[in-house]
Amino acid sequence: MNWKRNVTAFLIISALGTLGHFVYEWSGQNTALGFIFPVNESVWEHLKLLFFPTVIYSVFEYFKVKEKYDNYISSVVLSVFYGMLMIVVIYYVSKGLFGRDVELINISSYYVAVILMLVKQNKILENESFASRNFKIIFLFLLVAVAFLFIIWSYKSPMAEIFIPPIP
Repeated sequence: MNWKRNVTAFLIISALGTLGHFVYEWSGQNTALGFIFPVNESVWEHLKLLFFPTVIYSVFEYFKVKEKYDNYISSVVLSVFYGMLMIVVIYYVSKGLFGRDVELINISSYYVAVILMLVKQNKILENESFASRNFKIIFLFLLVAVAFLFIIWSYKSPMAEIFIPPIP
């Protein structure tokens, strides 16, 4: 992938994610919008800010690059999962180091995760790995499963720290 594509992807995904942070509140806490936009400040809910903008951007980009990359779908799914993992890791490592939430680190981690996600996607595309039809099916299933979990766990989340909003 070229530099222009990466900058464009970064700007669009970051802008959608940043705006997405406020949509649920702006909508008057519309339940349907809460399925794809964060309903609280938990780490889990903030993963939506990377997941859904990346999926939306990738659907449009797919039609532009599908002939060039047999592994595009796999690269998107693997890289978005990697980006979400980076948000979780950065959050809990910084919280462990500082003993509390550091807002600047939390905000920065999103943009760092977008960059790391795009770097990971480029590596997967360049290696031409995970290109078989079976991988595409498996990864699409995983993508839909995670989207479904975001919907279900928006309002009925398990009792785990990642789902609990931090106390200010």
